[in-house]
Amino acid sequence: MLIKLILNTVKLLMKKKSYILIGIIMPAFIVVFFSFEFGIEYKYKVGIVDKDKSYASNEIIKSIDNLEDIETTKVKEKDYNILLITQQIEVAVIIDKGFEDNLLNFKEQDINIKSIKHNDVESSISQLINLKCEDLSMVASLSEKNINKFKEMNLEYNDQLASLSLNKIEQNIPKIQNTIGLMIFTIFIVAGNIASFLIEDEENKTKMRILSSGINKWKYYISMIFIFYIMTMLTTGVYYIVSKILNIDYGMEKSSYFLIVMAVFNLIAISFNLCIVSFTKSRYASTIINILIVVPCCMLSGVFWDFDIMEKSLQKVGNLMPTRWVYVCIETLQQNNNLSEINMYLVAMMIFSMGLFLISFAKLKMNNEL
Repeated sequence: MLIKLILNTVKLLMKKKSYILIGIIMPAFIVVFFSFEFGIEYKYKVGIVDKDKSYASNEIIKSIDNLEDIETTKVKEKDYNILLITQQIEVAVIIDKGFEDNLLNFKEQDINIKSIKHNDVESSISQLINLKCEDLSMVASLSEKNINKFKEMNLEYNDQLASLSLNKIEQNIPKIQNTIGLMIFTIFIVAGNIASFLIEDEENKTKMRILSSGINKWKYYISMIFIFYIMTMLTTGVYYIVSKILNIDYGMEKSSYFLIVMAVFNLIAISFNLCIVSFTKSRYASTIINILIVVPCCMLSGVFWDFDIMEKSLQKVGNLMPTRWVYVCIETLQQNNNLSEINMYLVAMMIFSMGLFLISFAKLKMNNEL
C-alpha cells in the first residue's frame, strides 16, 4: 500500500508540468545561470605607465601581473587620469624614466601609485612594489653596475624563488563557488513544496480520501517525505549534470562528493519544511516562515559573503547553523578531497534533521494527525 501511494503521488506530480518546470528544472538552471554571471572572480585592472621601458621596469610589471585577481594593462601617461575617473582602471602605476639606472647606481627608485578610491588593492600593490624593489636592489648591489650581469643574477634569483615556491607552498585550491549560497537557499525553497502539497491535500480533502482507503497516517507522511526528498534531489541532480556539461569548476577532484553533501543537506530542508507544516496550516504562512528563517540563517552562515568579515559574535552564531556546515564541508573537500574529513559535519546534519522530524511528528501527534 505504501509503494502504491508513492507511485500514485508521483504520477499526480508528473501530470503537473508546471510543477516539474518551476519546482525542479527552473531553480537548477537559475543557479547555473548565476554561476556564469557571478561565479567568475572579478579582476582588478591596473594601468601601467612605463616611461623607463627597461628590463628592471618590466620585472616590476611582471610581479604585479602575477598577483591574484589583478590584470595589468599598459596605458599612456596622458590617459591614466581619465581612465581612473571613468573606473576603467582601479589603480595606475607610473614608473619614471631612469628607474633602471637609479637601481644599478644605488639611487632612490621613483614609482608612483595613483587611485581615486584608496583600497586594499592599492595597498597590496604598493607593498609588492616595495618588496620587489628591495629584491632588485639586492641583486643590483652584486652586479657591479653591469646590466648584463644584473640580468643574469636576477634570472638565477627568480629561479631559486620559483623552486622554493614549488617545494614549500601548498597547491592553491580554488575557493568555494560564489553561487553555493544561492544553491543552498534554492534547496530550501524547493523543499517548501512539501509544505504546500500537504496543506493542499488538507484543503482538497485528498488526505482524508487516502486515509479512508486504508492507509494509516504514518505511512501517508513517510511517503510524502520520501517523494519530496527525491524531488529536491532531482533539483540538485539537474544542477550537477548541467554544471558538468558546462564544465563549472567545483574545486575538488571528485565532484561527486558534492552530491553526497547535498543529499544530507536535503534531509534538513525537508525536515525543516515538514516542521513548518506541523505548526501552520496556511500555505502563505508556511512560505513566509520559510523565507524569514532561511534568509537570516544563510546570512549568518556566510554563504552569501565572506564569513571572516563578520563580527566574532556573529561568527559564533553562524557556526551553529547547518547552512554553515554545508559550506565548511565543500570547502574542506576542496582542500583535501577526503570524505572522511567531513564525517563529523555529515553526522551533525543527519542528527539535526532527525531532531526536526521528531519535533514535527510530536506536534502532528498533539494535533491528532498521527
